[in-house]
Amino acid sequence: MSVEPVPGRRSAVKACPHPRAVYLTTIAGVGYLLILLCVWGVFATTSGLPWETYFTVTSESSPGWRGFFYEHDPMRIHNATFFHAAYMLGEAIGMRGSFVPYQIVYAVLWWARSFLAFLLIRRLLPNSAVLPFIIGALTLIHASDLLVNWIGQLHSFGFSVWLLFAAYMLVLALQQTTATWTAIYASLACVFVHLCLWTQEGPLFIVLAAPVVFGFLVHPRRPTKHCVLLFGAWYALPAVYLYLTYQKYLHSGGSTYQEGLLRKTFSPTAILSDWALNVRYSLSFWSWQPSESHLEQGQIFMLAAGAVIVFLAGSLLCTRREDSDWIGISSFRNRDLWHLLGAGFIFLVLSFPAYLLLATVREPRRTQLLSAIAAAIVLGTVINILAGLIPRERWRPVVAILLAIPVMWVGAYRTIERGGARRWDWITHVETMRQLLRAVPNVKNGTVVVMINVPKDVDPFFHFAFWYNNALRLAYPRTTVAGVYYYHDGTPEPSNNLRLSGTRWEFTGESAAPLIRAASVDQTLVIEYDRSGTVKILPKIPSFVCDGQSSGQPYDPYARVLGGPPAPETLRRYGPL
Repeated sequence: MSVEPVPGRRSAVKACPHPRAVYLTTIAGVGYLLILLCVWGVFATTSGLPWETYFTVTSESSPGWRGFFYEHDPMRIHNATFFHAAYMLGEAIGMRGSFVPYQIVYAVLWWARSFLAFLLIRRLLPNSAVLPFIIGALTLIHASDLLVNWIGQLHSFGFSVWLLFAAYMLVLALQQTTATWTAIYASLACVFVHLCLWTQEGPLFIVLAAPVVFGFLVHPRRPTKHCVLLFGAWYALPAVYLYLTYQKYLHSGGSTYQEGLLRKTFSPTAILSDWALNVRYSLSFWSWQPSESHLEQGQIFMLAAGAVIVFLAGSLLCTRREDSDWIGISSFRNRDLWHLLGAGFIFLVLSFPAYLLLATVREPRRTQLLSAIAAAIVLGTVINILAGLIPRERWRPVVAILLAIPVMWVGAYRTIERGGARRWDWITHVETMRQLLRAVPNVKNGTVVVMINVPKDVDPFFHFAFWYNNALRLAYPRTTVAGVYYYHDGTPEPSNNLRLSGTRWEFTGESAAPLIRAASVDQTLVIEYDRSGTVKILPKIPSFVCDGQSSGQPYDPYARVLGGPPAPETLRRYGPL
């Protein structure tokens, strides 16, 4: 679809020759896939979820369509969608339990985010070929966040994809001249806005600004009433969302998960400082924090070089379809570039307000994932503005590509490092679970599994008993099991909320409840972690577990152990043993 060109605008929206559009779309789709394989492929079958396993546990206990919905929080009802889609994919291809399907879904979302960014810029600036390709590639390798290249953020990539779909449909709706097509695209946009906002609240401010910003960029020629209806339909959803959010926190009593993460000070100076820091860090690719990847530097170098080479080849192919009129406009006269830069900066600034409420807003963990799209637009546009200063017009696309290479290199390198760091977390976790399963392949229903001697410095459950309990549930599916763990110095993990007093285990009421809230001491199984790789079943409950009160009580750990191999999904998840 296209609109009539606006007089005086050399790069106004116009119909692209079909073969050119197909060519550029194919180059982008294949190019981004190959770049993705360079930065992600090495982890596809070797990295899983050591934490953030809540949705996996939920999928196993709620198979079928209900698993797609996060029923515990109606305002985040779609938070589980892609996690459960990955679980269902595993069932469909005979890999139930494996985390490889999660990697596949993550990669699809990662690729789709970049490809949709390319399509969106192409829709706004159809005369340009290199600029959309650069922006899509920079979206893919934007690595300011430490949790890039980790499947635990499926939902974050998910709402970014929904946001881009919504924006693309909005632009299509703005570019229509008939009420019918405007209504069709507006309806689709609203569907994606709903999926986006009811996944997480991060994109809310971008959603609120999108109609105004894109309306300015598109410059549509249509009856005013069409715009009124389009904007009214779009803003109805965030209005409902804001009202329901207000109602939720009005009656929550401060007990929600989100309220537990709030910052302690809300002074305007502190908030503005944090805001500026996050915007600056998202753009300052040279300052993105390195990660301890536990990979050979040569391997990272070769993979990053492969990503850059693919980018170079794809972008050079795009120069063959670059519009001569587009590259003939100098940077100072190209209003489209400056408008796009302004739009990208607005969206970048609006990527952070929801995260400014968090106490950890200065830590680039989850808080920088949404900004990748807008940061790529800003960086890509600045690169093209600088390239447009070159006197020789035909060299401008090549110069833009060369200017983008340093960003691509740093981004690809950091992305691979992040994947390596998360794989190391997985290796630490999975080796512990393999120890456990070799010693205890199955347990009876109602068993409380106590693990002692866990190292504090390399905690395989990341200092949170909730992840230990989830790991037990994934290791022993269809079994009622719970547990606590203690460090090598005999101190309990701080969030342990199942305590042994006398002859009874009792839930303390703190934090998330384990699957077992009450049990007798004869349901206990104590195992000792060993860094050398061998878990031992202890014949006696250590005194620091029971405060010396249950030493005379019945305890038969071997009665809790069942023979036979672990469940098939357990072996796919944690095997081979």
